[in-house]
Amino acid sequence: MFAPVRVLSDNGPVRVELARWKDRLVVIKKLKSHSPFAMERLKREAEVLRKLQHESIVPLLMTEGDSLVYAYCPGVNLADALEAGAFPLRRSLKIMNDVLAALAYAHKNNVIHFDVKPGNIIVKGERALLGDFGFAKDLGLSAITAEGTMLGTPNYMAPEQFRGERNDPRSDLYSAGAVLYHMLSGQPPYGGQIFRFLVGDKAIKLEPLPEEFSDIAGVVYKSLDHNPMNRFQTADEMQVALEETLVPAWSY
Repeated sequence: MFAPVRVLSDNGPVRVELARWKDRLVVIKKLKSHSPFAMERLKREAEVLRKLQHESIVPLLMTEGDSLVYAYCPGVNLADALEAGAFPLRRSLKIMNDVLAALAYAHKNNVIHFDVKPGNIIVKGERALLGDFGFAKDLGLSAITAEGTMLGTPNYMAPEQFRGERNDPRSDLYSAGAVLYHMLSGQPPYGGQIFRFLVGDKAIKLEPLPEEFSDIAGVVYKSLDHNPMNRFQTADEMQVALEETLVPAWSY
């Protein structure tokens, strides 16, 4: 049914492959072992994505046994693109606009992504799609991960998520801010001091963004606040703040 083309990633219990199906390319996410926990997470990912259909979210086409079949979206992984260094302001804002649009839609459907990071964002020019809802939580479904379990990527993970709290959409906004900081500065926030920041060490300070981004810096810093109450409260609010702060940047 599926003709393998190449392996895209092979990490932990999951292999992701590019394959040909009928007259199109698809991406298949499959389990390498029959771990009950991994199987439950894969089933939950499918449940979550069946209710999410948005132009900035990688679409799930179908399930096939213990595999998920996604549409193939041409582009480059943002993590790979960032290996060449920081992005220009306009491109960074365009990409973040799409990510925040995807998060606003997901949050309105009671889904928190919990793993927003460059590796889960596909970019093509100035457009972006958010993918990999494997760590996502649907607030309308019973939890399959015990509270206190840490899931995510530390460099882009909100402090409360690091503590195992998985109920706050504002955790995704912290992660979005961390991705934006990385695009503008060329490095993720806090670098090698990230664990000290996450556990609450107030001596750890964020390296300021380059002076050329002074107009947007306040928005980025607000999204990265240790306290969720001091961040933007919704993805829509963060999106508007970016637009209002640098309206001219969208036009050149």
